[in-house]
Amino acid sequence: MNWFAHNRVAAARRADLNEAALEELSPPQEWVVTQSDSGVPTASLAGRLLHSRRDPRREADRLVTSLAGTHTLVLFYGFGLGYAAEQLLSECSDCVAVVVEPEAALLRAALDTRDLTAVLRSDRVHFFVGQDPDALAVLLRLYESRSVETIRLRPRLERHQQYFESVDAVQQQFSARRTINSNTLRRFAGVWVRNLARNLPLLQHAAGVSLLQSSLSGIPALVLAAGPSLDLVLPQIDRLRRRAVVVAVDTAAAALADAGAEPDILVVVDPQWWNTRHLDRLSLRRTLLVSESSTHPRVFRLLGHDALFAASLFPLGRFLERSTRVEGTLGAGGSVATSAWDLARLLGCSPMYCGGLDLGFPRHRTHCHGSYFEERAHALSHRLHPADHHAFSYLHQADPYPVADNNGGEVLTDRRMEIYLWWFANQVKIHRDCDTRNLSPHGARIEGVPFAPLEELLSLPERRDEIDAALDRVRAAAAEGAVLQTEAVGPGARAEAAEPLERRLASLIDELQRIADLCRDGIAAVARFREQPQATRLTLQQTLSKLDSIDAELRTLANRDIAGFMVQDKLTDVTRSASQDPLAGSAALYDALQSSARFHLAELQRALKFLGNAPRI
Repeated sequence: MNWFAHNRVAAARRADLNEAALEELSPPQEWVVTQSDSGVPTASLAGRLLHSRRDPRREADRLVTSLAGTHTLVLFYGFGLGYAAEQLLSECSDCVAVVVEPEAALLRAALDTRDLTAVLRSDRVHFFVGQDPDALAVLLRLYESRSVETIRLRPRLERHQQYFESVDAVQQQFSARRTINSNTLRRFAGVWVRNLARNLPLLQHAAGVSLLQSSLSGIPALVLAAGPSLDLVLPQIDRLRRRAVVVAVDTAAAALADAGAEPDILVVVDPQWWNTRHLDRLSLRRTLLVSESSTHPRVFRLLGHDALFAASLFPLGRFLERSTRVEGTLGAGGSVATSAWDLARLLGCSPMYCGGLDLGFPRHRTHCHGSYFEERAHALSHRLHPADHHAFSYLHQADPYPVADNNGGEVLTDRRMEIYLWWFANQVKIHRDCDTRNLSPHGARIEGVPFAPLEELLSLPERRDEIDAALDRVRAAAAEGAVLQTEAVGPGARAEAAEPLERRLASLIDELQRIADLCRDGIAAVARFREQPQATRLTLQQTLSKLDSIDAELRTLANRDIAGFMVQDKLTDVTRSASQDPLAGSAALYDALQSSARFHLAELQRALKFLGNAPRI
């Protein structure tokens, strides 16, 4: 039978496969297909068997059973004849497979050999064929909540060793970033929810960063972070701003003000109160503020004007923003500098020059002069604990180590900065049209981001009139949209006419109350079972039936993930210990979910009272 023609129909429906390109390929000469003892095909590559010569399916069953647990993402290093991926789909209804195959001709060979339509038709399988390993990070980000396992075909590793080593590096960076994200979620989830609830009066009038899309296309950008090398840029800031739009992070705002300059766009995304101190006593009358809905509310009180908001990364924000004009996302790599770079990309700027983006500690310094970090160190210093001690503590708390800098030498960085280094290197590979250059001679070298001397930017023609005109158009569009939103919907008003924010918020409050009530019932059911002097099988079955009923109703609630946002760690703990005491795990999960629902309720009920009455800033 012509298996390729059979499989091609299913392959043609996949966005991640080019079946026309596969048709042009031929299996490599080293590829040999033989019959296994069990009667199904097996194959060898350059004399090395890819599957068992006795029973490939039984071998695949052993591999999958040993690795794939509930809610697992399984990376297949090499596809072979697809037995393991096929077994994963059959055995684990909640698992996702990513097939990493650097050689498209080998996938074509598999499609020639056997019926693979079950794998090709599944939306739980992703094919990553012949792509740059770094691009895998984009796919992995879709599954940050899942544990990751790997199934490796050893002959494939030997044939493309360097490629799979690069895939390993991407996976390790993904795991490190996920750990940081998990720790960040544990620390800040409640702060994000509280801030977002208290920012709702602003959001109902706000515009989104989508207004900035390509608004400064072809104009250079100067993206300013607060690293030590910002000191090299600020003496020339007046000349530089005539040639480039200045996009600054909040941590650099005070240093800019000391240099007599005001950024064109200021990016603020941190939820913490102490981070607002970077903006103390600043007057930024012409600066366009770009923020996120979970930013601390004090930011907007300090600056005293509206912001353009990036779409939220969190379930609560995404739900409520459907009733607002907030559209457009910004990349989040764990640092405000990553959001600022992505904003410059959204603007369409080219080239993009980065100042103060050291991602390390040039000459053992942590921040530029005039930053809140440095000023605070001086304010807290005394004879027995001078300012240098603060820098030393900050520098060494994350085990610094040397990496290559932009000047052919070395600079200290640490594990925190390593995540940002990887993020920037990954993004410039994904967005190859984004010409990014670094003005820091002694900052950490970022792959794909060459060093550029300051004179290069200073030699460009002046563009200030174009920049000001473009930003004025954005301000006008934002103001016009806000006026339309406060008017009654009628002919000529906003076509989308979304559900009013107050009504959406009220419906969410009702649903969160239902979640809290269901969790209360689940906790009570487990407690009644525990109180029985001698639990009978009938009582256990009744309890399990009650819990199944509660779980089924929870699954029907459209916004259960909003309450679940704050219980990811508890969910992981319960999953690991479920085999020891399922009822205890259920009770713990209900308790965490109930606490989360009640926390959301308290904050959102407070927001609802102020939503219709709060004046605009």
